[in-house]
Amino acid sequence: MAFFKDLGKKISEGVQDASEKAAELVEVNKLNFAISKEKTAIDEAKRQIGDKILAMYQAGQTMPDILSDELTSIGAHLQAIAGFEAKISEMKSGQGRQTTETMAANTPTPAETVPGAQAGRFCGNCGAALAEGSAFCGECGQKAQ
Repeated sequence: MAFFKDLGKKISEGVQDASEKAAELVEVNKLNFAISKEKTAIDEAKRQIGDKILAMYQAGQTMPDILSDELTSIGAHLQAIAGFEAKISEMKSGQGRQTTETMAANTPTPAETVPGAQAGRFCGNCGAALAEGSAFCGECGQKAQ
């Protein structure tokens, strides 16, 4: 009889331990969700800061040298987007029946469109500058051409 009494006690303790662990896991998940929510808010604030800095740069305000490469890169990407949008507009109006290869050949590279940008290789997919000798883009992973 004592065996069954001890067995019942051990089962009760095991259930209680499992219940406490489950409650702890729920609390950890709630805290991880709260952390994720805070990180999302930080990312949004960073985006807003970046938008404000870009607007200041585009308005001609002097920016710290530490931001020069990134701002130049953004300018190159904006120029590439403008070129792609112009090609889309031409195609929709029926004036330009070009293949993707022809469009790529006629679209200026960021180094050609942004004053002060250094000539080099750029990703055909995302427009990021490619490191010398790289086989793949460091931004999007596309194979370098």
